[in-house]
Amino acid sequence: MSTDLKKIENSALNLNNKDKARLADKLLQSIHGKIDPDIEQAWIEEVQKRKEALKSGEASLHSPSDVLNEARNRIQK
Repeated sequence: MSTDLKKIENSALNLNNKDKARLADKLLQSIHGKIDPDIEQAWIEEVQKRKEALKSGEASLHSPSDVLNEARNRIQK
């Protein structure tokens, strides 16, 4: 790893979480290109819908191990 990259990495790791997230988003955009605003908006709406379903009790969360166990049980039947 080059010295310059190591310095950048160390600086980035010392950022607060909000700035780390902003930097990560910029880096990913530079690799994958700009996110389609319509797709991004659709995901925001989906996240909000799921959040409300959790708040209202319409949906519930399950641990990863419970989900895997249930999937294994269904496969074995």
